[in-house]
Amino acid sequence: MKVFKGKIWAAIGSLMDHAGTTSTKASLAAVPDRALLADIEAAVERCTGSAGGGDDDRHVHEILFLVSNAPGAITFLSRRITARLEAVRAPAAALRSLLLVHRLLRAGDRYFEQDLRGLWASRDLRVDAPRCSCSPLAAGVSYFSAGAAVATGACAFVHGYSAYLEERMQWVINQAGNLEPARQPPTRNHDDGKPPPPPSSSHEADAETLLFKLAMCQRLLDLAIQLLPDNNTSACAAARSAFGIVLRESFKVYDAFTEGLDAVLLRSRSLAGISKPLRVSAHEILKKACTQTPDLKEFYHKCKRSNASKSLEYPLVRVVTPAQAAAMEMFPMPIPEEDGQEAEPEAEAEASDGGGSTFARKMETTISTVWVEFEEDDKLIPGDDHSLKEPKS
Repeated sequence: MKVFKGKIWAAIGSLMDHAGTTSTKASLAAVPDRALLADIEAAVERCTGSAGGGDDDRHVHEILFLVSNAPGAITFLSRRITARLEAVRAPAAALRSLLLVHRLLRAGDRYFEQDLRGLWASRDLRVDAPRCSCSPLAAGVSYFSAGAAVATGACAFVHGYSAYLEERMQWVINQAGNLEPARQPPTRNHDDGKPPPPPSSSHEADAETLLFKLAMCQRLLDLAIQLLPDNNTSACAAARSAFGIVLRESFKVYDAFTEGLDAVLLRSRSLAGISKPLRVSAHEILKKACTQTPDLKEFYHKCKRSNASKSLEYPLVRVVTPAQAAAMEMFPMPIPEEDGQEAEPEAEAEASDGGGSTFARKMETTISTVWVEFEEDDKLIPGDDHSLKEPKS
């Protein structure tokens, strides 16, 4: 019996040793090799160095290939890019690091894109880190204006591009190659502390998603409009590349905005069935479009005049007029279910008098008068109090 128990314990110990060896190998496999990490860091240096920032994406695809060989390498990549952004002071170097993030976001597959956005959400990747000094974007370039003005414009472009990437991280490229918001519409806040009620119908849920997408489009387009570089800023290759990507993305965002806007304008009667907060949001989007679409049209007009953006196929911007925005107010607002219908004024008057009448309104009786004519042969019943007198001839 003792021999049998010893064999059992020996078998259990062997299984535990095997499981421990397997878990150790798995944990070691999850950690990227040092040589691979060194190759990734060298590729990042080539992309963000003084010679980087051109139109060649060869180094970007090299980084994607290296990261795909080890699952944990993308975390190392994100932290190295963040460290470079926090360390640089020259606007050109910060711009090249931001441009690398933008290119990786566009060139990677959807799994890489999802992981990169997850690292941005966890703050392992930070694109709001550049604290560049006000120095020119491109060294050795002769500027016509004062150095301080040029430096301020360079830093403004870097910080504007950083803000654009912060917003761009909340978008994904769908299977059709178009941009769409990655996150769902936020839940509405309530001051009473109660959880927000779910949408009353699928129609209202679709309207909430559509209005959320339109608002996201307007935010991204606003940031793109502010990135129009001046003559000095466009002298940098990295600035031209960054602005070219932003400009092409704005075309797709505007197409999505126009499609959603048509649904609001042309089918605005269907909005009569949604809640009041959503109708207010729809009106605010249209109101903002009245000022944004003229700015976007002017923005594209200026881009067409530049040599770098002449060959692009620009969308036709339709300017939204205030009359179209005001048309939303012509449709009746729905009465919230929790509020109920308003009481009739006459019923309120009856209730204030203290009457317990069953009817909410006063009953009115209409009395009609009927004239009856008798013939001469007709006799009247004597003693009848309600007898009619014989009409006089």
